[in-house]
Amino acid sequence: MPEEGKKQERYYDTKARGLFVLVTDAGMKTFYVRRKVKGKSELFLLGRFPELTVEQARAKAGGFHAAVTDGKNVVEAKRAEKAELTLGELFDEYIERHLKKSRKTWQVQQENIERYFGPWKNHKLSAITREDVELLHGSLGRKQGHYSANRALDLLRAAYNKAIHWHMYKGTNQAVGISEFKEQPRERALQADEMERFFEALQTETDGSFKDFIHLCLYTGQRKSNVLAMRWADIDFTSKTWTIPGKKMKNGQSLVLALSQSEIDLLECRRTLGEWVFPGAGRTGHFVEPKRAWHRLLKRAQIENLHVHDLRRSLASFLANAGADVSLIKSALNHTGIQTTLNVYVRTAKSAELDAREKAHKLMEQFGKKDESKVDIKKKQAGKGK
Repeated sequence: MPEEGKKQERYYDTKARGLFVLVTDAGMKTFYVRRKVKGKSELFLLGRFPELTVEQARAKAGGFHAAVTDGKNVVEAKRAEKAELTLGELFDEYIERHLKKSRKTWQVQQENIERYFGPWKNHKLSAITREDVELLHGSLGRKQGHYSANRALDLLRAAYNKAIHWHMYKGTNQAVGISEFKEQPRERALQADEMERFFEALQTETDGSFKDFIHLCLYTGQRKSNVLAMRWADIDFTSKTWTIPGKKMKNGQSLVLALSQSEIDLLECRRTLGEWVFPGAGRTGHFVEPKRAWHRLLKRAQIENLHVHDLRRSLASFLANAGADVSLIKSALNHTGIQTTLNVYVRTAKSAELDAREKAHKLMEQFGKKDESKVDIKKKQAGKGK
């Protein structure tokens, strides 16, 4: 035990170089080994007594000296390992230094990080292996679908790349080179036979905010995040417009959307003095997507495999089937490129396409009937000649 008045005392071993035991006034005994490495005195923790015996401490001290002789700085390696970021710490840096500056939807990505990588947040970056990533990717593919699995892989790969670029990690990116699942573009939209059931179920909805939220998602065709974050300051009841700031838009361009009378009437009924059209009690201050209410609505309507975002595609579908051209749909959905609109248009305008083909068939058949009448005339003329 240490002398009276001292909190700890060192007792050096007479056999092993630099080995000593540190004894505290509480009776705790810990083995250390000290040696100069490249002119600097380094202290290396071996373990505590009695878990580590004197003989074992001497053996570990010998291993430490052998490593130093071979040119390895065990203490430096241990220090570097301790200082290495965990995956959770990396994601915190990634959000602050990258996502918040470049992504309007950084909060969604933050939720995805927790959803996909929650159990890994305390893992050191170098402790995550390629096999771990492969297994997680496969598991997510089976449980949450190919799209979610691929986005998780993209997110992990991007975060590791930034860590390497920022000189925060010297290892390899274990998410690179893993084959992603083949994705099929989502084509789901409300069909004509589903629309009646959908509105009947919506009429019986008792949650007024949810009911109005769904109506506006379907009628305006805007992304759910924009509808959820709708502010009264952005609504002009005189000109009947809704201005969505560019910082809220996926393409970074602001949108002034003309509102129909039914949309204006709905908003008038909700009109309050607060900031948000759909106020909420959460940290955002506004309504958050109600997944349970959405699933209950689909169950009442007997509709399967429909997402809130599919309401946006549903509007495009009904616009196309009502005869709206591609440029009008592009403007309504605020697409930056025409190709995105074309992809939606081609997938959803099936009824309009069928109607157009049927009209073309009738037109072609008329020409066929004209040809048949000419043949009949020639036959009659030939019969008179005989």
